Amino acid sequence: MQRTTRRGAQPVSRLRAIRGAVQVAADTPELIAKGTVEMVSQVIASNDLHHTDLISIFFTVTPDLTSELPPLAVQEAGWVQIPMLCAAELHSQRMIPRVIRMLAHVHWRKQRSEPSNVYLPGTTPARPV
Repeated sequence: MQRTTRRGAQPVSRLRAIRGAVQVAADTPELIAKGTVEMVSQVIASNDLHHTDLISIFFTVTPDLTSELPPLAVQEAGWVQIPMLCAAELHSQRMIPRVIRMLAHVHWRKQRSEPSNVYLPGTTPARPV
């Protein structure tokens, strides 16, 4: 998807998806909220984004995380205008415990680069990169 603009207006943006993941130490509302906000903040910072560049965020959590919903943590941090959704991942033998993953859809205005996915310590990509 591409947005066109007139000459002199904001740069043309493209729709891009950015992945992120964080592992929390325990299933507590505080640790889930802290880890979620840290992960979203890292995705924004490492990709030089502004919160208005975010179109939507889809979160997943491993089945062992039940005490807090990541979208609520992000909303409580002040990002209330971003549509968000959360789902539980399937239990699998390959599953890393206590992991929150995100897929953010963003307006990408950089012409010569691609977004960087963010995998905080304790996590790996859910699929090959």
